[in-house]
Amino acid sequence: MGMFDYVNYEMDCPTCGEKLDSFQSKDGRCVLETIEYWEVDNFYDYCDTCKVMVEFNRIRTAKEPVPITDYKMSTR
Repeated sequence: MGMFDYVNYEMDCPTCGEKLDSFQSKDGRCVLETIEYWEVDNFYDYCDTCKVMVEFNRIRTAKEPVPITDYKMSTR
């Protein structure tokens, strides 16, 4: 049994520019499957280079393909 799902999304870290491609979410079935970002309300990755957490939270509720601009990105 898994504890999260992988999210099919990649980007450059907004802090250091390192490639982030290991996004995860606990909003899905949590069976370690790879899902699309628009299937979940929240997903996140951790940059090993600069130690920042990059998180996306959906602004609007919808379970259909939506652009990434429908998510608010934050870092910690």
